[in-house]
Formats: sequence, C-alpha cells, structure tokens
Amino acid sequence: MIGTSTDPDLSTSQTTDSPSLMVERVFLLLILVVAIAVRVRHQLLNVPFAVGIDEPAIVGRALRILQTGDWNTHTWDYPSLVSYIHALDVAARYLMGVVGGEWNSLTRMNMVAVFQAGRTVTAIIGVVTVWMTYRIGRELDSPRLGLAAAAMLAVLPMHVRESHFMLTDVPTTALVTLTVWLAIRAGQIRTVFAYALAGAAAGLSAAAKYNGGVAFVAIVIAWIVFDRSSSNRGRKAAAAVGGAAAAFLVGAPYTLLDLPNFLEGFGNSFGGLMMKVRRPTGDPIWLIYYKHLALSAWFWMPMAGLGVFVVLVRKAARARWLIPIGFAAAYFYVLATHNLVYARYALPLTPMVCLLAAAPIAAIARAISVLAPSRNGRAGSAFMIGATLVFVIQFGITATRWVETLQRPDTRTLVSKWLWANSAAGSRVAVEANGPTYLESTGLAVPPTDRIIDRPLQSYVSEGFDYLVISAERLDGYDPYLHAGPQVLHVSPSDSITGPDIRVIKLPR
Repeated sequence: MIGTSTDPDLSTSQTTDSPSLMVERVFLLLILVVAIAVRVRHQLLNVPFAVGIDEPAIVGRALRILQTGDWNTHTWDYPSLVSYIHALDVAARYLMGVVGGEWNSLTRMNMVAVFQAGRTVTAIIGVVTVWMTYRIGRELDSPRLGLAAAAMLAVLPMHVRESHFMLTDVPTTALVTLTVWLAIRAGQIRTVFAYALAGAAAGLSAAAKYNGGVAFVAIVIAWIVFDRSSSNRGRKAAAAVGGAAAAFLVGAPYTLLDLPNFLEGFGNSFGGLMMKVRRPTGDPIWLIYYKHLALSAWFWMPMAGLGVFVVLVRKAARARWLIPIGFAAAYFYVLATHNLVYARYALPLTPMVCLLAAAPIAAIARAISVLAPSRNGRAGSAFMIGATLVFVIQFGITATRWVETLQRPDTRTLVSKWLWANSAAGSRVAVEANGPTYLESTGLAVPPTDRIIDRPLQSYVSEGFDYLVISAERLDGYDPYLHAGPQVLHVSPSDSITGPDIRVIKLPR
C-alpha cells in the first residue's frame, strides 16, 4: 500500500477478504508472463519491409541521433522523449552486436536488429503498464480488483497490438498511468515531494506525446480533493507545476532550446493539419472512439460505466476514485473535440477502463464474501476469478487472432523481395508512405515520397526512376501513372496475405 487508508471496508478487503500474499504474487506473475508473451510473439515477422505506418519516422530520428550526435530531432509532430528512448535501446543493441561480432560499424547494423531492440523495449513498457494497473487497483480498492484489471489489460487487443510497434502511444500510456498512480499517492501521503513526483510524471507524459499532458488533470483533481484547504497547498501546486515543466524539458529540451523552430514546426504540423481535416460525417467523434474501445468485447465499456456508479456510491472510496475517473473524462473530452481520429489515440484510457470494469466484479465478490464468511472468502474469490475470465477469454481470443495474422506474408514484403531479385543495384524506386519500407537495405535508391501523384509523372521519367510502387487505397488521379509503363507486378491482400494492394510500374528509360 501507498500511504495509510482510513477506509475500514478497504482495510477488510485487503486482509481477510483478499488472497494470501503468496497466491496474489503467483497470480500477478502469471498475468505478467502472459502479457509479455503476447507482446513479443511474432514481433519481427515481415520486418523490415512491412512495419507500422509511423514507425520509420521514430526509427529514423533515433538513428539520426546516433549517427550525428545531434539530439535535436528537428521535427515537431511528436516530442522527442520516445526518440531518445529508442536511440538508447538501439545503441545498446549495437554495442551488443559489436561484442558479438555481428558488425563493426553503425552503418552496418541491420534494420531487423534495430526493430528487435525498439519493439522489445515497447513490449516491456506495455508489461510495466499492466503491473502499474495492478498497483493502482490494489490501492484504490483491493488486490482482487488490481489483479482483475491487470489481467484484462494483459490481453486487451488494442494494447497488445500497439505494444508490437515502435510508436509513441504505449510509452505515453505507461507514463499517463504512472501519473495517475502518483497523483493517487500524492492525495494519500499529501507531501510536497509527492506532488512534485506526480508533476514530473505528467511532464514526461507530455514529452512522449503532447496529448499525454492531459494526465496533469489527475494531479489537479488530487489537489482539489485532498489539499485545497491544506496550509501548504500553494507549495504543493507549485511543486506539481514545476515538476511537470522540468520533466517535460528533460524529455523534450529543444522545445525551449530551439524555440523559434519549435513554434513554427508545431504550427505547421498541427495548425495546418487541423485546418485541413474536416469533421467526419456520420457518427460523432465520441461514438467512433467508443466503438473502437468496445471492439474488444461489447460488454466491456458498459461494465466500466457501471463501475463508475459502483465506486462513486461507496462514499469512503469516492475521493480516491475521482482521480482516475476525472482523468479519463478529461482525456475522452479532448479526443472527442478534435477532428483527427485514430483508434490508438484512445490507448491511454485503457488502463482506467480496465480498472472501472473490474470494480463491479470486485463489489459483487466482496458482497459474496460477506454473505458467506464461513468459507474464508473463497466463494467471493471464485466469483472474482470466474467473472474476470469472461473478459480475459474474450480479449485473449481476439488478441491471439490478431497476433497470429503477423505470421501471414505481407504484400509489402512480397513486393520488396521481387524488387530485390529483379532489380539492379542502385535502381531508383518511388514508393508511397504506406508501401514497402527500408528498400534501401536491398541496394535500391528510394528518395522520400509521400504520394506518387504529388509529383508530375514526367519528373519521375526525367530523374531516371525505374519503378513506381503504387499502394494508395484510392486510385483517383492515378490513371496516367498506372499507364506510364508495363505493370510488372500486382500483389493484392487476401485471406492469407495482409497489407495494401500494390502495383509495380516499370518506367521506360
């Protein structure tokens, strides 16, 4: 426990009504083993030719740091903390390779090893988030609730999927969860240092991804609920703000050191993008995110909604629960009021939803234990395990199906292997953003291209390009490019092949 609880019901639930400490640790270890197993399974299949849509951006920044020694990423769509993390894990993998005789120069390090390092670290961060979810649940209510919430998150399809990629979302989710945990701690032990630590976690959350800064709401709620009338409330607030600012600058120092370029780059990345993105037609944005979260199991989100009612009814526990509930409400509001919609943006909500979904199960288990005290709470524990397994089995089936799809060949890999076998070294290839990645590793020349139709067809011919690799989802406006030369390869997705539909056009010299 963090701090000392004055809730008699909470005290009971953590002693007479909880599993023994040894059993609790065994269950926790089992949950963490399952969590790491599903997150590292098949993590390198189809690497490096078919990786996550935004992974090359993060990988490129990490490698650039190692190759140039310049820790300024000079890009402002994401803060730099996650790039720094992967620069360090790739550096560690490089040194291991040097010692093991795999290579003797950074330029000779292969991309598979780069992704092995980064994706493994992402998976570990995902498992740490599962553990923190357990700790939060234990301190909010009981070991039972903590284990149930952790078990859900361990196999939650969205979290399992994103833990396979070197992106910002899983580290941000971990740091947001840490912030909520430390905010609860600050509300319990009520020291200036505790608020400074919580603020630092919020600052790191924002340094991982700007929207992670919403986690500071959890600290504000803790301060309002527990310390708004304390004699040193001002010092605590200042400590939280100062800790957040200092930690953000540690994780993203060039937002200040390169302030003019940050302001201009941030404006270009987000201001221009948000001006261009129109509000989706059809379902409102909040409903789109709700549907994405509910894909894991239709009854998960309604159970979490019931959990809000259950925890707020318990007066003694209400103050503590306001912290994760308040953060979740604020974060969901931010998502619902911005037009750019991606399912993974909702990932920081998942630990909170797991905690809330576990709350009604824990409440019923507690009631069963009270009604059947002669059995030492075994009936309550049996119900808790059974009800949790309903979620875990459903989540696990969906997550396993997704993980197993990674075994299937990808259209991007098939096209890459064909180009490798049928092209001369140094051939110039135009590839779209969602097409094959890291073709340079096969000896081809691949200048940066977002969409092939963004450039006139004649420019590809005049600059000596050999192939156009077209992988756009919609081919409106592509007709001249599709008929610029013979189509030498067409690979389509199917039940046994994943990836985009890809056409390879050979340009005439």
